[in-house]
Amino acid sequence: MKRIYCTPEDLTRIRIGPPLGAMGETVLATRVVQRTDARLYDGWRSQVRRAMPEDFGMLADLFPGVDPFVDLITPTRGARSISAGIEALHLASREELRREVEHTDRSRARSERPLPTWTRGLSDRDGSARRDVATAVQAFHSAAFAGRWAHLQSYLEVAAERMARTLATEGVERLFAALAPLTRWRAPVLEVLAMTGCHDEHLDGRGLIIVPSLFAWPGPLLLKSTIDKDSPMTLVVPVLREFADFASAWGPRATNEALTALLGRTRAAALQVIAEGCSTTELARRLGVSPATASEHATILREAGLIESWRHRNAMRHQATTLGIALLDGDLDSGVRIA
Repeated sequence: MKRIYCTPEDLTRIRIGPPLGAMGETVLATRVVQRTDARLYDGWRSQVRRAMPEDFGMLADLFPGVDPFVDLITPTRGARSISAGIEALHLASREELRREVEHTDRSRARSERPLPTWTRGLSDRDGSARRDVATAVQAFHSAAFAGRWAHLQSYLEVAAERMARTLATEGVERLFAALAPLTRWRAPVLEVLAMTGCHDEHLDGRGLIIVPSLFAWPGPLLLKSTIDKDSPMTLVVPVLREFADFASAWGPRATNEALTALLGRTRAAALQVIAEGCSTTELARRLGVSPATASEHATILREAGLIESWRHRNAMRHQATTLGIALLDGDLDSGVRIA
């Protein structure tokens, strides 16, 4: 747990920032794809691993799944597209990159897993190490986001707008409460529960920027500049809590006409809705049919092995099986869920 101490001045300077951008989310996705303990990302991770670029090892050196990582997010923050993020990386201060590498190397040394020596070249004048990293980032971004980055960016922007509205209309304490169980507000301290390490951070009037992220996992991340000690810290918070969130963020699949011909338009639509996770009542509402008709569609899909159902409290919940997801994706060889 990390404790963030806020002065009264800090509380007036809490604000919601824009999403990290393509570079930032790619960095965090690099870390998640290396882990095996994040069930929420299982399907996505399996699919991405089959398309892993050959130079991914370079990114794994910089952004390991567990160890401290080199913060290339702060120097490139705000670049919405991956091309803008790569340009920001090339334009980043050599001194800032040097300090980021040195800071990470000191942190990693405590775990006896220091950074490889090549990483020191990120701040070299010739920029060759930066060019190699940029190429690797571009390749992994393509594999990880599969052409859906624009939708994901919009999803994050909507999440940021929602958080900003909460802050503006209900105040900072309500905003902190909405981040539970990942944080706990005990004035004047914001406890960040999922963070490793127990040392304290004092904002000292600098304020705090809070931004939503798809791949901050398993909990919030606290980022701060190594060259501007007066700039506010950034708390990166996860917006994905369950499978339905992932499906919503990733966006709808393209229409699978072959599946529609096989199942019929309504039943194919039912399978699409169920892939996002829903109850029978929600299925009926989304399809515009009665609950009895929705239940009948679910029963047929379940008997065909395309969905599974279970009772949760007073509702029957449904979720697509790997076969159902494979049919939706038109990929019976993989049978993997990515959203």
